[in-house]
Amino acid sequence: MWFENLMLAVRTPLMVRMFEAVTFFGEPTTIIGFAGIVGLTLLYLPRGRAFVVGFVATLAGAAATGFALKDIVKRARPDGLIPAIHETGFSFPSGHATGSMAFYGFTAFILCRWYPRYAKAIVAATTIIVLAIGFSRLYLGAHFPSDVIAGYLLGGVWVFIGIKIAGRRQDPK
Repeated sequence: MWFENLMLAVRTPLMVRMFEAVTFFGEPTTIIGFAGIVGLTLLYLPRGRAFVVGFVATLAGAAATGFALKDIVKRARPDGLIPAIHETGFSFPSGHATGSMAFYGFTAFILCRWYPRYAKAIVAATTIIVLAIGFSRLYLGAHFPSDVIAGYLLGGVWVFIGIKIAGRRQDPK
């Protein structure tokens, strides 16, 4: 409750618009669009093909388990004066946090493998993007902190699984 009150106390129209823009990058349709671009790129590039199965497993697994958990837990979203945006569906886990962790996390893994020299910058940028998306969900009053944390954990588990799958498919050359 104290966290929700804090978010409400610091909410301004400008910040709401800013965090609506940030949350766009975690929207399921945005993630699907970006995933399509990344997936086609992976299929097109010979060095990308080894990552395709891990990439698809990460995204599909995160989405399927996220939807299943929402249906099992059936947690209502924050209500009252807190929400700055209208959301439908259940709250736990945050789909934005799950999807952003899965998509941006696995994409960062690929980029780190291709450009190890820039791994620290890639990880730092990815961390900022994923944390900003999760925070946007809290700032806008769409989720409780535990929803976002659970989404990060769920997405992270699927990134780990996807990395393991991709590691098995790597060309030994």
